[in-house]
Amino acid sequence: MGMFGTDGVRGRAGIGPLSAAGALRLAAAFTDALGEGPHTVAVARDTRASGPLIASAVAAGVASRGGNVLDLGVLPTPGLSWFVAHRPDITAGLMITASHNPWHDNGVKLFGADGGKVDDAVQADCAARYEAAAGDDAGDPGSIGTAAEEARAAYLADLVASAPADALAGRAIVADSASGAGEGLLEQLLEALGARVVSFAPPSDGRNINRGVGAVHPEALAARVTAEGAWAGVALDGDGDRIMLVDEAGAVHDGDAILGLLAEQEHRSRPGGLPAGIVVGSVMSNGGLAVWLTQLGLGLIRAPVGDRHIAAAMKERGAVLGGETSGHVLTPEECPTGDGLRVAVRILAGAAATGSSLSSLLGRIPRFPVANRKVAAGDKPPLETLASFQSTLAEADEALGAVGGRRLVRYSGTEPVLRILVEGPRRELVDSWADRLAASAQEALA
Repeated sequence: MGMFGTDGVRGRAGIGPLSAAGALRLAAAFTDALGEGPHTVAVARDTRASGPLIASAVAAGVASRGGNVLDLGVLPTPGLSWFVAHRPDITAGLMITASHNPWHDNGVKLFGADGGKVDDAVQADCAARYEAAAGDDAGDPGSIGTAAEEARAAYLADLVASAPADALAGRAIVADSASGAGEGLLEQLLEALGARVVSFAPPSDGRNINRGVGAVHPEALAARVTAEGAWAGVALDGDGDRIMLVDEAGAVHDGDAILGLLAEQEHRSRPGGLPAGIVVGSVMSNGGLAVWLTQLGLGLIRAPVGDRHIAAAMKERGAVLGGETSGHVLTPEECPTGDGLRVAVRILAGAAATGSSLSSLLGRIPRFPVANRKVAAGDKPPLETLASFQSTLAEADEALGAVGGRRLVRYSGTEPVLRILVEGPRRELVDSWADRLAASAQEALA
Protein backbone atom coordinates (compact mmCIF):
# COMPACT_ATOMS: atom_id res chain seq x y z
CA MET A 1 0.00 0.00 0.00
CA GLY A 2 2.95 2.36 0.65
CA MET A 3 2.26 5.97 1.56
CA PHE A 4 -1.26 5.93 0.13
CA GLY A 5 -4.15 4.25 1.94
CA THR A 6 -7.76 3.83 0.82
CA ASP A 7 -8.17 7.61 0.54
CA GLY A 8 -4.95 9.52 0.00
CA VAL A 9 -2.21 10.02 2.59
CA ARG A 10 -3.19 9.95 6.24
CA GLY A 11 -1.30 9.79 9.54
CA ARG A 12 0.13 11.77 12.44
CA ALA A 13 0.59 15.42 11.54
CA GLY A 14 4.21 16.58 11.52
CA ILE A 15 5.64 13.21 10.47
CA GLY A 16 6.84 12.10 7.02
CA PRO A 17 4.69 13.40 4.16
CA LEU A 18 2.57 15.29 6.72
CA SER A 19 5.47 17.38 7.99
CA ALA A 20 6.00 20.79 6.39
CA ALA A 21 8.94 19.57 4.31
CA GLY A 22 7.19 16.30 3.46
CA ALA A 23 3.95 17.99 2.41
CA LEU A 24 5.87 20.36 0.14
CA ARG A 25 7.68 17.39 -1.42
CA LEU A 26 4.41 15.45 -1.80
CA ALA A 27 2.65 18.34 -3.54
CA ALA A 28 5.61 18.90 -5.84
CA ALA A 29 5.58 15.19 -6.77
CA PHE A 30 1.82 15.31 -7.37
CA THR A 31 2.15 18.34 -9.64
CA ASP A 32 4.82 16.56 -11.68
CA ALA A 33 2.67 13.40 -11.83
CA LEU A 34 -0.14 15.43 -13.42
CA GLY A 35 1.96 15.71 -16.57
CA GLU A 36 2.76 18.69 -18.73
CA GLY A 37 1.47 21.95 -17.27
CA PRO A 38 1.12 24.60 -16.23
CA HIS A 39 -1.42 23.36 -13.69
CA THR A 40 -3.83 25.25 -11.48
CA VAL A 41 -4.43 23.36 -8.23
CA ALA A 42 -7.15 24.21 -5.70
CA VAL A 43 -6.22 23.61 -2.05
CA ALA A 44 -8.72 23.37 0.82
CA ARG A 45 -8.58 22.13 4.42
CA ASP A 46 -10.67 21.25 7.44
CA THR A 47 -10.42 22.87 10.88
CA ARG A 48 -7.69 20.86 12.61
CA ALA A 49 -4.74 22.76 14.10
CA SER A 50 -2.10 21.46 11.69
CA GLY A 51 -4.15 22.43 8.62
CA PRO A 52 -2.80 25.92 7.94
CA LEU A 53 0.84 24.79 8.08
CA ILE A 54 0.31 21.76 5.82
CA ALA A 55 -1.88 23.75 3.42
CA SER A 56 0.86 26.39 3.13
CA ALA A 57 3.49 23.71 2.54
CA VAL A 58 1.33 22.01 -0.09
CA ALA A 59 0.75 25.34 -1.85
CA ALA A 60 4.50 25.98 -1.85
CA GLY A 61 5.13 22.53 -3.30
CA VAL A 62 2.72 23.10 -6.18
CA ALA A 63 4.16 26.54 -6.85
CA SER A 64 7.69 25.14 -6.76
CA ARG A 65 6.83 23.08 -9.82
CA GLY A 66 5.45 26.03 -11.74
CA GLY A 67 1.85 25.35 -10.73
CA ASN A 68 -0.66 28.00 -9.79
CA VAL A 69 -2.52 27.60 -6.50
CA LEU A 70 -6.03 28.69 -5.50
CA ASP A 71 -6.38 28.68 -1.71
CA LEU A 72 -10.01 27.84 -0.87
CA GLY A 73 -9.51 28.01 2.89
CA VAL A 74 -11.75 25.89 5.15
CA LEU A 75 -14.18 23.99 2.94
CA PRO A 76 -15.72 20.49 3.01
CA THR A 77 -14.13 17.90 0.74
CA PRO A 78 -17.23 17.81 -1.51
CA GLY A 79 -17.06 21.60 -1.77
CA LEU A 80 -13.53 21.32 -3.16
CA SER A 81 -14.58 18.47 -5.45
CA TRP A 82 -17.60 20.36 -6.79
CA PHE A 83 -15.62 23.58 -7.30
CA VAL A 84 -12.84 21.81 -9.23
CA ALA A 85 -15.40 20.09 -11.47
CA HIS A 86 -17.14 23.39 -12.26
CA ARG A 87 -14.02 25.47 -12.96
CA PRO A 88 -12.43 24.41 -16.28
CA ASP A 89 -9.26 26.38 -15.49
CA ILE A 90 -8.55 24.16 -12.44
CA THR A 91 -6.68 20.95 -13.29
CA ALA A 92 -6.44 19.31 -9.84
CA GLY A 93 -7.31 19.63 -6.16
CA LEU A 94 -5.66 18.86 -2.82
CA MET A 95 -7.77 18.49 0.34
CA ILE A 96 -5.91 18.74 3.66
CA THR A 97 -7.91 16.53 6.02
CA ALA A 98 -7.82 13.34 8.05
CA SER A 99 -11.58 12.95 7.61
CA HIS A 100 -13.00 11.26 10.73
CA ASN A 101 -9.62 10.82 12.51
CA PRO A 102 -8.71 12.74 15.71
CA TRP A 103 -7.34 16.28 15.58
CA HIS A 104 -3.67 15.26 15.91
CA ASP A 105 -3.82 13.39 12.57
CA ASN A 106 -3.99 14.95 9.14
CA GLY A 107 -3.86 13.87 5.52
CA VAL A 108 -3.96 14.83 1.86
CA LYS A 109 -6.65 13.72 -0.59
CA LEU A 110 -5.82 14.01 -4.29
CA PHE A 111 -8.35 15.09 -6.94
CA GLY A 112 -8.21 15.28 -10.73
CA ALA A 113 -9.62 17.85 -13.13
CA ASP A 114 -13.05 16.16 -13.07
CA GLY A 115 -13.33 16.63 -9.30
CA GLY A 116 -13.01 12.90 -8.64
CA LYS A 117 -10.26 11.08 -6.73
CA VAL A 118 -7.20 10.41 -8.88
CA ASP A 119 -6.67 6.83 -10.02
CA ASP A 120 -4.11 4.32 -8.74
CA ALA A 121 -1.68 5.06 -11.58
CA VAL A 122 -1.41 8.75 -10.64
CA GLN A 123 -1.01 7.86 -6.96
CA ALA A 124 1.74 5.34 -7.79
CA ASP A 125 3.54 7.87 -9.98
CA CYS A 126 3.24 10.49 -7.24
CA ALA A 127 4.63 8.09 -4.63
CA ALA A 128 7.58 7.17 -6.84
CA ARG A 129 8.40 10.82 -7.52
CA TYR A 130 8.09 11.60 -3.79
CA GLU A 131 10.59 8.88 -2.89
CA ALA A 132 13.00 10.02 -5.60
CA ALA A 133 12.72 13.75 -4.82
CA ALA A 134 14.79 14.00 -1.62
CA GLY A 135 17.10 16.98 -2.03
CA ASP A 136 15.71 17.80 -5.48
CA ASP A 137 15.86 21.48 -6.42
CA ALA A 138 12.62 23.34 -7.05
CA GLY A 139 11.62 24.42 -10.53
CA ASP A 140 10.37 27.80 -11.65
CA PRO A 141 7.81 29.10 -9.16
CA GLY A 142 4.16 29.57 -10.00
CA SER A 143 1.62 31.74 -8.20
CA ILE A 144 -0.51 31.42 -5.08
CA GLY A 145 -3.88 33.16 -4.94
CA THR A 146 -7.13 32.83 -3.00
CA ALA A 147 -10.68 31.96 -3.98
CA ALA A 148 -12.08 31.04 -0.57
CA GLU A 149 -15.12 33.33 -0.57
CA GLU A 150 -15.95 32.48 -4.19
CA ALA A 151 -15.77 28.72 -3.61
CA ARG A 152 -17.81 28.77 -0.40
CA ALA A 153 -20.54 31.02 -1.82
CA ALA A 154 -20.82 29.13 -5.10
CA TYR A 155 -20.93 25.75 -3.36
CA LEU A 156 -23.60 26.90 -0.88
CA ALA A 157 -25.70 28.42 -3.67
CA ASP A 158 -25.60 25.17 -5.60
CA LEU A 159 -26.64 23.18 -2.53
CA VAL A 160 -29.58 25.52 -1.85
CA ALA A 161 -30.68 25.30 -5.50
CA SER A 162 -30.75 21.50 -5.30
CA ALA A 163 -34.05 21.58 -3.35
CA PRO A 164 -37.31 23.53 -3.67
CA ALA A 165 -37.47 26.87 -1.87
CA ASP A 166 -38.60 26.48 1.76
CA ALA A 167 -38.41 22.69 1.39
CA LEU A 168 -37.77 22.38 5.14
CA ALA A 169 -40.01 25.21 6.32
CA GLY A 170 -40.99 24.87 9.97
CA ARG A 171 -38.89 21.73 10.56
CA ALA A 172 -36.64 21.68 13.62
CA ILE A 173 -33.31 20.08 12.68
CA VAL A 174 -30.23 19.57 14.85
CA ALA A 175 -27.04 20.16 12.83
CA ASP A 176 -23.74 18.50 13.77
CA SER A 177 -20.74 19.57 11.67
CA ALA A 178 -18.24 17.58 13.79
CA SER A 179 -16.54 20.94 14.49
CA GLY A 180 -15.03 20.43 11.05
CA ALA A 181 -15.02 21.79 7.53
CA GLY A 182 -18.81 21.94 7.31
CA GLU A 183 -19.02 24.29 10.30
CA GLY A 184 -21.44 27.11 9.52
CA LEU A 185 -22.16 25.80 6.02
CA LEU A 186 -24.48 23.05 7.25
CA GLU A 187 -26.44 25.50 9.38
CA GLN A 188 -26.63 28.07 6.56
CA LEU A 189 -27.87 25.46 4.13
CA LEU A 190 -30.67 24.18 6.37
CA GLU A 191 -31.73 27.69 7.34
CA ALA A 192 -31.82 28.78 3.68
CA LEU A 193 -34.32 25.97 3.06
CA GLY A 194 -36.55 27.21 5.90
CA ALA A 195 -35.55 24.93 8.77
CA ARG A 196 -35.27 26.00 12.39
CA VAL A 197 -31.71 24.93 13.12
CA VAL A 198 -30.19 23.90 16.42
CA SER A 199 -26.38 23.89 16.13
CA PHE A 200 -24.92 21.00 18.09
CA ALA A 201 -21.14 20.72 17.65
CA PRO A 202 -19.03 23.23 19.60
CA PRO A 203 -17.10 25.91 17.70
CA SER A 204 -13.91 24.50 16.19
CA ASP A 205 -10.70 25.24 18.07
CA GLY A 206 -8.28 23.20 15.97
CA ARG A 207 -8.27 20.27 18.39
CA ASN A 208 -11.91 19.28 18.83
CA ILE A 209 -12.72 18.08 15.31
CA ASN A 210 -14.64 14.75 15.51
CA ARG A 211 -14.20 14.70 19.31
CA GLY A 212 -17.37 13.14 20.67
CA VAL A 213 -19.44 14.58 17.82
CA GLY A 214 -20.10 14.08 14.13
CA ALA A 215 -20.80 11.05 11.99
CA VAL A 216 -18.44 8.82 13.98
CA HIS A 217 -20.23 9.67 17.25
CA PRO A 218 -23.91 10.04 16.27
CA GLU A 219 -25.20 8.84 19.65
CA ALA A 220 -24.59 12.31 21.13
CA LEU A 221 -26.61 13.92 18.35
CA ALA A 222 -29.41 11.37 18.84
CA ALA A 223 -29.79 12.36 22.49
CA ARG A 224 -30.01 16.04 21.52
CA VAL A 225 -32.62 15.38 18.83
CA THR A 226 -34.96 13.71 21.29
CA ALA A 227 -34.29 16.35 23.96
CA GLU A 228 -35.19 19.11 21.50
CA GLY A 229 -38.20 17.25 20.10
CA ALA A 230 -36.65 17.88 16.68
CA TRP A 231 -37.83 16.48 13.37
CA ALA A 232 -34.35 15.26 12.40
CA GLY A 233 -30.64 15.41 13.08
CA VAL A 234 -27.80 15.61 10.55
CA ALA A 235 -24.21 14.61 11.37
CA LEU A 236 -21.23 15.17 9.06
CA ASP A 237 -17.69 13.94 9.58
CA GLY A 238 -14.68 16.24 9.82
CA ASP A 239 -14.41 17.00 6.11
CA GLY A 240 -18.10 16.76 5.24
CA ASP A 241 -18.11 13.84 2.84
CA ARG A 242 -19.86 11.42 5.22
CA ILE A 243 -23.33 11.68 6.70
CA MET A 244 -25.42 10.01 9.40
CA LEU A 245 -29.07 10.88 9.98
CA VAL A 246 -31.11 10.75 13.19
CA ASP A 247 -34.89 10.45 13.05
CA GLU A 248 -37.42 12.08 15.36
CA ALA A 249 -37.35 9.08 17.70
CA GLY A 250 -33.57 9.29 18.16
CA ALA A 251 -32.69 6.30 15.97
CA VAL A 252 -29.43 6.60 14.00
CA HIS A 253 -29.46 5.68 10.30
CA ASP A 254 -26.17 4.92 8.54
CA GLY A 255 -25.04 4.98 4.93
CA ASP A 256 -26.78 1.70 4.08
CA ALA A 257 -30.20 3.02 5.11
CA ILE A 258 -29.59 6.34 3.37
CA LEU A 259 -28.45 4.57 0.21
CA GLY A 260 -31.51 2.32 0.31
CA LEU A 261 -33.94 5.23 0.56
CA LEU A 262 -32.19 7.17 -2.21
CA ALA A 263 -32.30 4.08 -4.41
CA GLU A 264 -36.07 3.83 -3.92
CA GLN A 265 -36.59 7.53 -4.65
CA GLU A 266 -34.41 7.47 -7.77
CA HIS A 267 -35.70 4.16 -9.11
CA ARG A 268 -39.32 5.30 -8.92
CA SER A 269 -38.77 8.84 -10.19
CA ARG A 270 -36.69 8.04 -13.28
CA PRO A 271 -38.34 6.78 -16.47
CA GLY A 272 -37.03 3.25 -16.81
CA GLY A 273 -35.70 3.20 -13.25
CA LEU A 274 -32.10 3.44 -12.06
CA PRO A 275 -29.55 3.11 -14.88
CA ALA A 276 -28.03 -0.38 -15.08
CA GLY A 277 -30.50 -1.54 -12.41
CA ILE A 278 -27.78 -1.58 -9.75
CA VAL A 279 -26.44 0.22 -6.71
CA VAL A 280 -22.75 -0.08 -5.79
CA GLY A 281 -21.84 -0.70 -2.17
CA SER A 282 -18.76 -2.14 -0.49
CA VAL A 283 -17.82 -5.49 1.00
CA MET A 284 -18.98 -3.98 4.31
CA SER A 285 -22.50 -3.10 3.10
CA ASN A 286 -25.10 -4.82 5.25
CA GLY A 287 -27.03 -7.77 3.85
CA GLY A 288 -30.28 -6.03 4.73
CA LEU A 289 -29.53 -3.45 2.04
CA ALA A 290 -29.16 -6.24 -0.53
CA VAL A 291 -32.55 -7.65 0.51
CA TRP A 292 -34.18 -4.21 0.22
CA LEU A 293 -32.72 -3.57 -3.23
CA THR A 294 -33.87 -6.99 -4.44
CA GLN A 295 -37.40 -6.08 -3.37
CA LEU A 296 -37.10 -2.94 -5.53
CA GLY A 297 -35.92 -5.01 -8.49
CA LEU A 298 -32.34 -3.75 -8.13
CA GLY A 299 -29.00 -5.44 -7.57
CA LEU A 300 -26.18 -4.66 -5.14
CA ILE A 301 -22.62 -4.74 -6.46
CA ARG A 302 -19.92 -4.91 -3.80
CA ALA A 303 -16.60 -3.09 -4.32
CA PRO A 304 -13.55 -2.96 -2.03
CA VAL A 305 -13.69 -0.54 0.91
CA GLY A 306 -12.99 3.07 -0.09
CA ASP A 307 -15.03 5.56 -2.06
CA ARG A 308 -12.41 5.56 -4.85
CA HIS A 309 -13.12 1.88 -5.48
CA ILE A 310 -16.87 2.43 -5.35
CA ALA A 311 -16.61 5.33 -7.81
CA ALA A 312 -14.53 3.18 -10.17
CA ALA A 313 -17.07 0.34 -10.04
CA MET A 314 -19.92 2.80 -10.67
CA LYS A 315 -18.17 4.22 -13.70
CA GLU A 316 -17.38 0.78 -15.09
CA ARG A 317 -20.98 -0.45 -14.76
CA GLY A 318 -22.83 2.77 -15.56
CA ALA A 319 -24.32 3.15 -12.06
CA VAL A 320 -25.39 6.56 -10.73
CA LEU A 321 -25.74 5.69 -7.04
CA GLY A 322 -23.31 4.09 -4.61
CA GLY A 323 -21.93 4.36 -1.12
CA GLU A 324 -20.60 2.86 2.08
CA THR A 325 -22.05 1.96 5.45
CA SER A 326 -19.80 4.65 6.98
CA GLY A 327 -21.88 7.35 5.30
CA HIS A 328 -20.02 8.02 2.05
CA VAL A 329 -22.86 8.30 -0.49
CA LEU A 330 -21.93 8.97 -4.12
CA THR A 331 -24.24 10.79 -6.52
CA PRO A 332 -21.80 11.63 -9.36
CA GLU A 333 -24.43 13.36 -11.48
CA GLU A 334 -24.40 16.13 -8.84
CA CYS A 335 -20.93 15.99 -7.29
CA PRO A 336 -17.88 13.89 -8.23
CA THR A 337 -17.29 12.73 -4.65
CA GLY A 338 -19.33 11.93 -1.55
CA ASP A 339 -21.21 15.00 -0.35
CA GLY A 340 -22.82 14.75 3.08
CA LEU A 341 -24.53 18.14 2.82
CA ARG A 342 -26.05 17.41 -0.59
CA VAL A 343 -27.30 13.98 0.47
CA ALA A 344 -28.83 15.49 3.61
CA VAL A 345 -30.83 17.89 1.44
CA ARG A 346 -31.96 15.06 -0.85
CA ILE A 347 -33.23 12.90 2.00
CA LEU A 348 -34.72 15.63 4.18
CA ALA A 349 -36.42 17.53 1.36
CA GLY A 350 -37.82 14.29 -0.04
CA ALA A 351 -39.20 13.26 3.34
CA ALA A 352 -40.72 16.68 3.97
CA ALA A 353 -42.40 16.64 0.56
CA THR A 354 -44.17 13.37 1.37
CA GLY A 355 -45.20 14.53 4.83
CA SER A 356 -43.69 11.34 6.24
CA SER A 357 -41.41 11.02 9.25
CA LEU A 358 -37.80 9.92 8.82
CA SER A 359 -38.44 6.94 11.06
CA SER A 360 -41.21 5.66 8.79
CA LEU A 361 -39.04 6.06 5.68
CA LEU A 362 -35.56 5.04 6.78
CA GLY A 363 -36.86 2.43 9.22
CA ARG A 364 -38.13 0.29 6.34
CA ILE A 365 -34.63 -0.63 5.14
CA PRO A 366 -33.80 -3.88 6.94
CA ARG A 367 -30.53 -4.40 8.77
CA PHE A 368 -29.10 -7.83 9.50
CA PRO A 369 -27.47 -8.37 12.90
CA VAL A 370 -23.67 -8.20 12.64
CA ALA A 371 -20.97 -9.80 14.78
CA ASN A 372 -17.33 -8.69 14.63
CA ARG A 373 -14.32 -10.51 16.08
CA LYS A 374 -10.57 -9.88 16.12
CA VAL A 375 -7.90 -12.59 16.32
CA ALA A 376 -4.22 -11.83 16.94
CA ALA A 377 -2.20 -12.50 13.79
CA GLY A 378 1.41 -11.41 14.07
CA ASP A 379 2.77 -13.18 10.96
CA LYS A 380 -0.36 -12.98 8.79
CA PRO A 381 0.17 -16.17 6.77
CA PRO A 382 -1.98 -16.54 3.60
CA LEU A 383 -5.42 -17.72 4.70
CA GLU A 384 -5.50 -20.40 2.00
CA THR A 385 -2.57 -22.14 3.76
CA LEU A 386 -4.60 -22.63 6.96
CA ALA A 387 -6.32 -25.92 6.13
CA SER A 388 -8.38 -26.33 9.30
CA PHE A 389 -9.60 -22.73 9.13
CA GLN A 390 -10.52 -23.13 5.47
CA SER A 391 -12.67 -26.10 6.41
CA THR A 392 -14.51 -24.03 9.02
CA LEU A 393 -14.97 -21.22 6.51
CA ALA A 394 -16.57 -23.65 4.06
CA GLU A 395 -19.02 -24.83 6.72
CA ALA A 396 -19.87 -21.23 7.61
CA ASP A 397 -20.45 -20.32 3.96
CA GLU A 398 -22.87 -23.21 3.54
CA ALA A 399 -24.83 -22.49 6.73
CA LEU A 400 -24.96 -18.72 6.30
CA GLY A 401 -25.60 -18.81 2.58
CA ALA A 402 -28.69 -20.95 3.10
CA VAL A 403 -30.38 -18.09 4.98
CA GLY A 404 -29.00 -15.13 3.05
CA GLY A 405 -26.15 -14.43 5.46
CA ARG A 406 -22.43 -14.10 4.78
CA ARG A 407 -19.02 -13.76 6.38
CA LEU A 408 -16.03 -11.54 5.62
CA VAL A 409 -12.55 -12.50 6.83
CA ARG A 410 -9.51 -10.30 6.18
CA TYR A 411 -6.26 -9.19 7.75
CA SER A 412 -6.21 -5.64 9.04
CA GLY A 413 -4.09 -3.24 7.04
CA THR A 414 -3.07 -1.31 10.16
CA GLU A 415 -3.07 -3.84 13.03
CA PRO A 416 -1.60 -7.35 13.56
CA VAL A 417 -5.06 -8.92 13.65
CA LEU A 418 -7.43 -10.98 11.55
CA ARG A 419 -10.85 -9.34 11.29
CA ILE A 420 -13.96 -11.52 11.15
CA LEU A 421 -17.41 -10.19 10.26
CA VAL A 422 -20.52 -12.36 10.21
CA GLU A 423 -24.02 -11.16 9.36
CA GLY A 424 -27.34 -12.88 8.89
CA PRO A 425 -31.05 -12.68 9.67
CA ARG A 426 -30.78 -13.96 13.29
CA ARG A 427 -28.60 -12.65 16.12
CA GLU A 428 -27.91 -16.06 17.66
CA LEU A 429 -26.78 -17.42 14.29
CA VAL A 430 -24.23 -14.67 13.59
CA ASP A 431 -22.85 -14.70 17.14
CA SER A 432 -22.44 -18.46 17.05
CA TRP A 433 -20.58 -18.49 13.75
CA ALA A 434 -18.44 -15.47 14.65
CA ASP A 435 -17.30 -17.25 17.83
CA ARG A 436 -16.67 -20.49 15.96
CA LEU A 437 -14.67 -18.79 13.22
CA ALA A 438 -12.63 -16.83 15.77
CA ALA A 439 -11.80 -19.99 17.71
CA SER A 440 -10.81 -21.83 14.54
CA ALA A 441 -8.63 -18.93 13.37
CA GLN A 442 -6.97 -18.61 16.77
CA GLU A 443 -6.06 -22.29 16.73
CA ALA A 444 -4.77 -22.15 13.15
CA LEU A 445 -2.69 -19.03 13.77
CA ALA A 446 -1.21 -20.19 17.08
